[in-house]
Amino acid sequence: MSLKDKTVSSIVWSGIERFSTLFIQLVCTIIIARLLTPADFGLVGMLTIFISLAQTIIDSGFGQALIRKQDADQVDYSSVFYINLVLGIIVYIVLFLCSSSIASFYDMPELELVSKISFIVLPVNALGLIQYTILCKKIDFRSISQITIYSSILSGILGICIAFYFQNVWALVVQSVSFYIFRTALLWFINSWKPSLELSFNSIKAMFGFSINLLLTGLVGSFFMNIYSLVIGKFYTPTELGYYSQADRIQKIPATSITEVIQRVTYPVLATIQNEDERLRESYRKIINMAIFIITPLMTYFILVAPEFFDLILTDKWRIAAKYFQILCLTGICYPLSCINLNILTIRGKTKLLFYLECLKKILLLVILIISIHFDIIAVVYGQLLYGILAVVLNLYFCGREIKLSIKQQLLDVFPVILSTFLMYLCVFYLQHYLKETPLIIYLLISLLVALISYFLISYTFHIKSLNEVKNIILIKLNK
Repeated sequence: MSLKDKTVSSIVWSGIERFSTLFIQLVCTIIIARLLTPADFGLVGMLTIFISLAQTIIDSGFGQALIRKQDADQVDYSSVFYINLVLGIIVYIVLFLCSSSIASFYDMPELELVSKISFIVLPVNALGLIQYTILCKKIDFRSISQITIYSSILSGILGICIAFYFQNVWALVVQSVSFYIFRTALLWFINSWKPSLELSFNSIKAMFGFSINLLLTGLVGSFFMNIYSLVIGKFYTPTELGYYSQADRIQKIPATSITEVIQRVTYPVLATIQNEDERLRESYRKIINMAIFIITPLMTYFILVAPEFFDLILTDKWRIAAKYFQILCLTGICYPLSCINLNILTIRGKTKLLFYLECLKKILLLVILIISIHFDIIAVVYGQLLYGILAVVLNLYFCGREIKLSIKQQLLDVFPVILSTFLMYLCVFYLQHYLKETPLIIYLLISLLVALISYFLISYTFHIKSLNEVKNIILIKLNK
């Protein structure tokens, strides 16, 4: 199979995995959210930052180092496996012992037991990191897709059962922990690789120079990605954090998920052409344009229908979350431009620059957050949007400098998509006046249909290249 065919197949399968999983999780969330309170979701949201940081420490950037290393052997894989496992156990013990302090920080005594159980995901996930990395390196996203879907279904069923019978926060805890248990078990079952009794510190040392900067970058990124949950959980109520967490979670379904699918698949692909400047530059432009082409209209549509959407799927007790959701959708539009392009710096080995860039961006985030926290949560969320815009500008500059592509050219590449989306917005916005009295489900379906038809017609009229790329991917899979 050619590199192009592998890429297309992997994008499709990775997309199937991500969106099937998210659909399953969304269905489960809708059911559980109707049985639980926003405060229950807020309680679990308080632990997000600790789990995210811990996961970053456990991986330590070695997974990407193995993908990048073209001559990785059994000793390399086994060495990283044992490092991941030891780190997973150590981090769990540390967080277990710190559970009471975490509960005291939030002034939520009930959080202590919840955290001790929730942190079990760390050593469990560590057991499957190498198996997952191997599948990524093989660009075998079909297997990853199947594993994740099965794990989501099984964990979702468990979560719903607990929510139905007990109607408390443990439904969310069980769902999270069981997902990683099922996922790790299936990774071991489907992957033939097994660790040998070999541990080479020379192998670890050889990859450490690359991975350490990724680790530091990941720690900075993970901390600040979840700092809003930390701050809102500390300074506001669990209910308010629950509103924010739910809005953020649903926003990430179209934005973060599509971006991560494309980024995850294209990273090993771009790594194979890392020294071919022209080919790398053109591939990057196609990847960015495709991501923007898909994400921008989706986020715009959700901005338009957010209140009705939340009323339908979560009931009106979650309607306040729709306000946060609309702002976060604007942030989601920025995400592909501020995320995918960092692949360029990684595969070119510019991990130190990547770390410094992340530090600079997070200083900006802190300044914005410190100012906005003195007002209210809406101000905090608007501050998140401002940071997203500034992050885009910085990433475009440093990535563009590496592949000799100016900010102006990168923005011109995506301008036709932005224009098409704006015209789609006008079509749906105008339609809303005629659908005010229709049932919610009918209103959402008609508005979605109008959005899709108008967007693709406008894109076709403007001869947007990404439309042909998407069409070609679909045709290739259909022909197969």
